Amino acid sequence: MASRIPPPPSAVPAEAAAVDRRQEILNAALACAAEGGVDAVSIDGVRARCGASVGSIYHHFGNRDGILAALFLDVFHDQSRSVQAQLDKARSARAGVRALVTGYLDWVVAQPERARFLFQARGAVAAGPRNADLAEAARRRNQALVLWFEPHRASGMLRDLPCELMPSLVMGPVQSYCRAWLSDRSGQGALPSPATYRAELADAAWRVVQA
Repeated sequence: MASRIPPPPSAVPAEAAAVDRRQEILNAALACAAEGGVDAVSIDGVRARCGASVGSIYHHFGNRDGILAALFLDVFHDQSRSVQAQLDKARSARAGVRALVTGYLDWVVAQPERARFLFQARGAVAAGPRNADLAEAARRRNQALVLWFEPHRASGMLRDLPCELMPSLVMGPVQSYCRAWLSDRSGQGALPSPATYRAELADAAWRVVQA
């Protein structure tokens, strides 16, 4: 019987391994930030947590700033997709405004470490080499919201205000409360979970922008 020649190795496993290694490095960076804040994220700290070589870390991210920026943008996009998914289900202006508030709030409550990192790391990323990527990501998200608000404003369901102002009016209070809640790292519960005021925050946002 002729021996079977094994098929050539596929490139897919290698690609998957690279993706896995990249995610392991990012997970380690998030763990460092969760324990000691953004300043605690270092090449040595990340390497110690995930076992990646220094060469692998530099290959994927270049340096510490690259790790922070990559993690920030990954989390930012995940949050944006989660909120947008809730907004896409809305069939009225009021439902959409509530979806924006509760979608954001629910994501923060479900992923407090990632949400805290967004608040903590934004300044560092904005001052780093990927500032343009951050600005573009924020612009795209804001543009999507403006495009959603415009037909509802034009139909008279929302106040006749500039649409670029609407996201701040709707999201400002819930973001402020979530930031204050996340700033308590002691775990002593200085503020109740945002989920406690889910309905109140959503209703308040609607009252601000409804016609």
